[in-house]
Amino acid sequence: MRMVRLNVRPQLVGPDGLPIRAGLYDAASTGRRLSDFPATASGPNAHVLGELDILRHRARHLLRNNPWIRNGIQADVANEIGTGIRPRPATDDEAINDELLSLWREWQYEADADSIHGFYALQALIARARRESGEVFIRIRRRRPEDGLTVPVQIQVLEADYCPLTLNQTLKNGNRIISGIEFNKLGRRVAYWLYRVHPLDASFTQQVADNPVRVPAEQVIHHFIPSRPGQIRGEPVMLSAMTRAWHFDAYDDAELERKKQRAAYTGVITRPQPEYVEESDWLFDPLTGEPLKEDATPVMETQPGSFATLMPGENIELFPGDQTGQGYTDFVRQQLLGIAAGLGVPYELVTGDYKEINDRIWRSLINQYRRRIEQEQQVFIRQVCRPVWHAFVDAAVLAGAVEMPGYARAPARWRRAEWRTQAWPHIHPLQDVQAMVATIEAGLDSRQSVVAGRGRDVEQVDAERAADARREKELGLDGGDR
Repeated sequence: MRMVRLNVRPQLVGPDGLPIRAGLYDAASTGRRLSDFPATASGPNAHVLGELDILRHRARHLLRNNPWIRNGIQADVANEIGTGIRPRPATDDEAINDELLSLWREWQYEADADSIHGFYALQALIARARRESGEVFIRIRRRRPEDGLTVPVQIQVLEADYCPLTLNQTLKNGNRIISGIEFNKLGRRVAYWLYRVHPLDASFTQQVADNPVRVPAEQVIHHFIPSRPGQIRGEPVMLSAMTRAWHFDAYDDAELERKKQRAAYTGVITRPQPEYVEESDWLFDPLTGEPLKEDATPVMETQPGSFATLMPGENIELFPGDQTGQGYTDFVRQQLLGIAAGLGVPYELVTGDYKEINDRIWRSLINQYRRRIEQEQQVFIRQVCRPVWHAFVDAAVLAGAVEMPGYARAPARWRRAEWRTQAWPHIHPLQDVQAMVATIEAGLDSRQSVVAGRGRDVEQVDAERAADARREKELGLDGGDR
């Protein structure tokens, strides 16, 4: 007896107890036309955790080898971080603000636990790692006073592989470890289980890598941007571009190789077939009469400007130019448009090709792109910058580098800070500046706000302007007008 398996959807019933009518949406059709349309059901973590390892490895391969992916990621990082997202202390005490800012300017060069980068360069590394692997972990490392740091704390940037995806278990106290992250009974993150060394680094012993250690959550920053509510691990940003980028790269490489091989052949020498040919005739070069080596074919190599002299009856037949690449440019552009869309980066930034646009189109494109980057900057400030600042202020107070009355009772008051992103370059400098001036003069915005939007502090700008005026007057450069 043949068994037939049926896919039966549950019947939905409305408030009145009557069946809800189905089939109102074409996209929900299960007929022949959409029978091969995937509709895989999965939660926000099931679809990520099971395949995240291979997605990371493929993303890193593309970032290493595919110039379009690499260029797009670099453009994203450059626009998100620029030369650094910088803090401006915002406590109620201006003197303490100045002290904190002075300490920060010195400490940011000491921030890296690996002693390679300053904090702003670490920001770029963190942003790149998030895009490449989908997430990155940052460990806050407390230091001893005798270590000689301006403020005794540093941060260590760890790739996503440090937190094992396969570590899943329920602890005796009821806490659950899901993909290396420990949650308490309320669902709050209380710890991260991290390897001591990179588990994929062959220079370290597997024994060390196989033993993750528990690190309290307050000492770890987990930076990622979830694509679904409830997602606990991040996924590479290039997911929807990966397949196209891989196949296009293979195609383009094959096309380049084909053209290279074809370019080696210029033409052939033909001659009429005589009635009788000695077999030994083919053992000699028809042009020079020199004997040929075994299995050799007569070849005439010429220099530019050469003119061939042929034997009676012989003729040179040149191969035509390569016509098989017709439409190549349009095809390549279409594929790169798809890759750029998958990355979320304008095609022009991915390829460097600006010939199809004018300044108005570019303004529209770049403004939309910058709006997305600004969203990511806000996540970066919330997840990375604020916790690092809090750790910095905590360490500064504990080390006695700055005095804050009542800090232990109300630390939030003293941790306040605004974060300034680097200003966007002007698209049209004259028009952009005129627009800002008109906005201030019309009372639609303040000068302080406009200066802050340029990534500067209005107090610093005013101080620099006053210093310029004093210097010009002292040197007699003001023409007596000041």
